[in-house]
Amino acid sequence: MINSVRTGTLLLLVCVWAVSAAWAIVPQYTVSDGAVRIEGVDGTNPIIYDNDWWFDVFDNNYLWAQASLGRAKLVGNIVSRDMWDWEKGYLYPMQRCIDDAHKALKVARESGLRNIPDITVGSDRVLTAPESGRIEDTVAYPSEGSRLIVQQARKATAQRPLVIVAGGPLTTVANALLTDPDIGPNIVVFALTVSYYGYNGKDGWSAYIVARRARLVEWATRSFWEKGSVFEPEHFANLPDNPFCNEMKAFIRTNLGMANQLGDGAPLVWLYDPKCWTGARTRKAVWRGKAVDFVEAEDGDVLDIPRDRTDLTRCREEFFRVLEDPAVYTAGS
Repeated sequence: MINSVRTGTLLLLVCVWAVSAAWAIVPQYTVSDGAVRIEGVDGTNPIIYDNDWWFDVFDNNYLWAQASLGRAKLVGNIVSRDMWDWEKGYLYPMQRCIDDAHKALKVARESGLRNIPDITVGSDRVLTAPESGRIEDTVAYPSEGSRLIVQQARKATAQRPLVIVAGGPLTTVANALLTDPDIGPNIVVFALTVSYYGYNGKDGWSAYIVARRARLVEWATRSFWEKGSVFEPEHFANLPDNPFCNEMKAFIRTNLGMANQLGDGAPLVWLYDPKCWTGARTRKAVWRGKAVDFVEAEDGDVLDIPRDRTDLTRCREEFFRVLEDPAVYTAGS
């Protein structure tokens, strides 16, 4: 854990980036009063949410509730493909991911939530590393999702960046950076690779691109939630009776729900309660031939939030503080 204030300024960050866009810089942060704070990033930043599946986690439920309350400036919902088994032709068709996202949006709107943008389709294929090993030689495959990221990032600044919370592969974000490298300083990306060449890290080259071309924050590198560590079924008992909440009540009673817990949503609750994270460390993105590896390094380019520096009780309290607010659902009253 790093207990001192990181030196330097955002102005220095931008200047260094201008000299060499090939090198990413770890997000500036402090750890004080039991909370991690990242320079220029909190719940008031514009946010894009990017995921592959929408009913195997509770992330979009929390974020969309914040948007419904007018507390989140949500400027986009992107659906990217689940890249599992891409070498064998992909296990899941892109349309299944798209249908999942549209169902989630329909359920939310029917339950009275508002201020939720329509679904934008992102990347449907992995990016492959070029023989040269140079990021700039990568063949890009732009999508409506990557174009949305570019559009919103151009409106942001290095001091008040666009926040991208990615619960699936980083392919759509990587395509945005390839098509417009200048947006790099204007975005901060939160992701959970989970394991080496598994889960969200199956498109390893895309994750490497984002780590090297933007400010990347990884939660719990190579680990995940322990079963029942944040949520138990009884925690959802006070939620109202509507399709949006009933889906959550049913999911937490499944094995997957108990295993996935807060899913990819650790950054989301932290945005609104910095004390959900109590410590951080730096890692360096290293390309291993088929996957990106994040190794511990003092001169790292990725910020990592260890699982054991995550206050699980505060995460749960922040989640239900929002979801139990009746005002979330008033548009359907």
